[in-house]
Amino acid sequence: MIWTARYADAPALARLRADPDSIGQFLVGTDLDEALLDAPANVHNVAIPFDLDDQWQAIHFLLTGAAEATADPLSIIVGRFEKIGRDQGFGPAWIIPAERILAADAALAELDDDTLRERYDPKAMVKANVYGARLLAEDGPGGLDFVMDDVERLRSFLAEGAARGLAALAMIN
Repeated sequence: MIWTARYADAPALARLRADPDSIGQFLVGTDLDEALLDAPANVHNVAIPFDLDDQWQAIHFLLTGAAEATADPLSIIVGRFEKIGRDQGFGPAWIIPAERILAADAALAELDDDTLRERYDPKAMVKANVYGARLLAEDGPGGLDFVMDDVERLRSFLAEGAARGLAALAMIN
C-alpha cells in the first residue's frame, strides 16, 4: 500500500468532482504540463505526484502518536476528509483542503528532527498494527533514517502547498 497525493487548485478539484473516474490518471500525473517540471531539487514540484511509499502510516504515527486519524493538525496522511470517487482498492481518494495543508505545514515546522527522532518507537508501531512497522523494527536505526528522509520530503511537500494555497487529492493504492 502506497500513500500518494498531488496538489490541486480549485479548478482541478471541480474537474475531479465532475469526473471522479479521472482521479487515477490525475494522481499518476498523466496530464503533466512539461513546462512545470523544472523545480529546484529542495522544493517539491507541485506539478508532480508525491508519495510516501509503504512507510506512510509509520510517518503518520511518528507525527501524531496514533495509527488512525486524529484531531491533530499533523493528521494529514490519515485524516477525516471529503471522500471522492469510487473505491480504488483501499477506499476512495480524498481531498485535503488547503487550510489543512497550511495547518499541517505550520505544525510540522514547529517539530525539529531531534524531537521526531525521540518519538520514533517501532515497538509501539508494531503494537498499534501500523502498516510496515515490523520491517522498520527489523531495520533498527536504519528504519529511523528511512522514515526521517520521508519526513523531510513531506516538509517540502507541505511547505510548497501552503505557500501556494493549494489543496491536495490523496489516496492509498
